[in-house]
Amino acid sequence: MTDRAIFNRKYTDFTPGGTQVWLANGTGVTTTLSNTQQFTAGSSLIQGQVVYVSGTYVLPASAASGVAPEVYNAIGITTTAASALSGVAVNLDDVAVVGAANLVGETSMVPGQYYFLSKYNGQLTRYSTASGTVTASGGYAASVTIGLALSASELQVEIGSPLILYS
Repeated sequence: MTDRAIFNRKYTDFTPGGTQVWLANGTGVTTTLSNTQQFTAGSSLIQGQVVYVSGTYVLPASAASGVAPEVYNAIGITTTAASALSGVAVNLDDVAVVGAANLVGETSMVPGQYYFLSKYNGQLTRYSTASGTVTASGGYAASVTIGLALSASELQVEIGSPLILYS
């Protein structure tokens, strides 16, 4: 049997490695995923700011010592500026534009370097910068990879799991 139609969707027979599976490929099935999602800003946000989700809002993320764990669980980078309680698009997994206002200790990114969540709200830092390092003794609660710099202003968003730091 090659095709089936159940619940108004078409399924196609596929047998990889001897195991029969059914691929959904009919009406009502979306195959394109979006790397950007709409949220409501919980405070005023600038373009290129790293954010986390709290309830139904996104707020500036921070890896500072003493913050609640959800604050350093970054989800993405804002694609535009937004005022509190307005809609804002957040880049979850794609190339984001990051400006000097979003960087700690530098005015542009260094291509090929990984950037991490800063202890300053919504900002990024390299592991080691002129303003300090990402260590527990430097006032950090966690080390969170945000992405890889592709150019002086573009970051490939690749958010990693937080690594909790203890001093």
